[in-house]
Amino acid sequence: MDLHLLNKEQKIAVEHQNGPLLVLSGAGTGKTRVLTSRFVYIVKNLNIDFHKIIAVTFTNKAANEIKERVNKELQHNIDSPWIGTFHSIFAKFLRKHSQLVKLKYNFNILDTDDQKKLLKQVINFCKIDNDVNESIYLNEIQNLKDQKILSNEKLKISKFSSIEGISDIYKLYQERLLEINGVDFGDILLHSYQILSNNEELRNTYLSYIDHILIDEFQDTNLIQYDLIKLLLNKKRNLFCVGDDDQSIYAWRGAKIENIINFPKEFDCPVVRLTKNYRSNSAILEAASSIISNNKNRLGKELISFNNKIPDQKINLKSFYSQEEESLWVAESVSRKFNENNSFGVLVRLTAQMRSIEDKFIKFALPYEIVGGPRFFERKEIKDVLSYLKLANSNQDDLAFERIINLPRRGIGDQSLKIIIDNARSNRTSFLQSLEELINANRLAPSLISKTQPFLDIIKKTKDLINKTSLEDLGIFVIEESGYLKMLENEKNKLKKIENESRIDNLKELVNALAEFENLDEFLEHVGLVNENQKKIRGNSIKLMTLHAAKGLEFDHVYLPGWEEGVFPSSRALEQNTSKSLEEERRLAYVGITRAKYDLNLSYASSRFTYGINNYSLPSRFLSEINNIEIESNNLINNQSSKIKNKISLSNSTALTPGKKRMMEFLNKHKK
Repeated sequence: MDLHLLNKEQKIAVEHQNGPLLVLSGAGTGKTRVLTSRFVYIVKNLNIDFHKIIAVTFTNKAANEIKERVNKELQHNIDSPWIGTFHSIFAKFLRKHSQLVKLKYNFNILDTDDQKKLLKQVINFCKIDNDVNESIYLNEIQNLKDQKILSNEKLKISKFSSIEGISDIYKLYQERLLEINGVDFGDILLHSYQILSNNEELRNTYLSYIDHILIDEFQDTNLIQYDLIKLLLNKKRNLFCVGDDDQSIYAWRGAKIENIINFPKEFDCPVVRLTKNYRSNSAILEAASSIISNNKNRLGKELISFNNKIPDQKINLKSFYSQEEESLWVAESVSRKFNENNSFGVLVRLTAQMRSIEDKFIKFALPYEIVGGPRFFERKEIKDVLSYLKLANSNQDDLAFERIINLPRRGIGDQSLKIIIDNARSNRTSFLQSLEELINANRLAPSLISKTQPFLDIIKKTKDLINKTSLEDLGIFVIEESGYLKMLENEKNKLKKIENESRIDNLKELVNALAEFENLDEFLEHVGLVNENQKKIRGNSIKLMTLHAAKGLEFDHVYLPGWEEGVFPSSRALEQNTSKSLEEERRLAYVGITRAKYDLNLSYASSRFTYGINNYSLPSRFLSEINNIEIESNNLINNQSSKIKNKISLSNSTALTPGKKRMMEFLNKHKK
């Protein structure tokens, strides 16, 4: 290992002798190199057997990268059970000691589908009849496990969760898991925690064996992950954590920024700050630093550009009247710069923003792919509502019927559905016609008729409205009258509630998409062509993703559209009105900006058409926190135009659009 390849701060971290150390690694400062070099240094220079080192990552990709680099440095094929993700490491640990939690060695790890099936059995056994489905219970149970709450701790469960019947369901679910010799993902960590907590002799054996623990992405650890690691920490306290408090963006799924913020005090240890950035130019880093410096709850550092190969270039801010103009400009700008050697990332705060951008990419014949999630028209909530429209448009669409007959839940089980399908096949009719015939002939149980008749009524009303109202109003009618919107709004699980807010935004964007078409056939044809188009993606495609999905990635060209109050920072963060929620949004802005190498483009639309209403917005408060934006303005006179027109200088304020004037007034006001 050549330590001369490391900069001063990296070398200090790698050569740390013993005891705890926090490496505060800013974006693009070479944290993977530090982590792997540290592993090699421990083996080569501190003479520690690699089997005695735990190296924890958050993805299998990162774990494999560490193994490959260490293999190369040590010229030895490391095969250690202690290198991997939390779940992969502790799954091996659990197999070794499974009998201590009444499991057999060959236990099965259930995937999400199997977990839902098992939970459905439990719900049926408990005879719980409400609108809360198994996915909600499952998410809540996983949350309880992340908080180290056991199924027999009723008081703790009731304090943590308000979902009716969760205590009994959790208890029975765990009993069934033991009966079938199975575990879910939450059990892997919770059982391991129980084993180490309740068996002092066994724990001491591990404490005498494990010499060093390395943790990557430390800012993303949750309660049980961090407490598990501390249980394996002996008196030497050789805990080497690499992370960035400024990139802690997963509080909504349990990550605790306090783990990294409190680490120096908790362990009374030094902090090494890696500030030499090898990814981005100085303008980008200055913008990132000027935004994140407004956060109070951080350990603090300032990044410095250290890559002379990255061309210096000012960042740009564009303002537009509408979301459509903004999306058109993104597509036009990318098409001008696009070539096989450059990488492009378009990063959005809300998934609903993707639809308009996707549409423009298709019109410009640009190859793109969605990273970290399905394309807009393939999202579950979109396909659900589209199924209502398809079935109303064509009564023969049996696939649509099957998808939505019990969505939202109407208490129509598999056996009831089988009666409808069998009758359809016997009489060679569609499933919808079969249901109508069975009801008219009074061949269904009264309880089933009362559950299915409202569904039939919705489909009939939708069909009747197709040629009598706009597609926009038709979409709103289906979303609201079907009960789908109410189902999303009434979510009780905390994590799912956050997810459902995104789904509601997507449904509102679906209404926007419908508003662009004259008739339903034309729109449904468009959806089919969009989905087919995406099967032909080129290798060097434009990456379209949320800011959360972008963490850890980098691009030559980065576009950050939608920097408006209510979009970014999100309306949810603004409604919470707490410094904690706003600081997480600011960290998300920091992550987005630092994905760019040299070309960073921010944009803002003064109006967005949402759910039939034109909403006007102020530019994001984060824009006023950036010190070095070069502002260019443009007008797109024709929405179908592919050319940027009328570049306007700042001094020529009379030529600015109304939205641009408001933006300039806002920026000037907040810079005084």
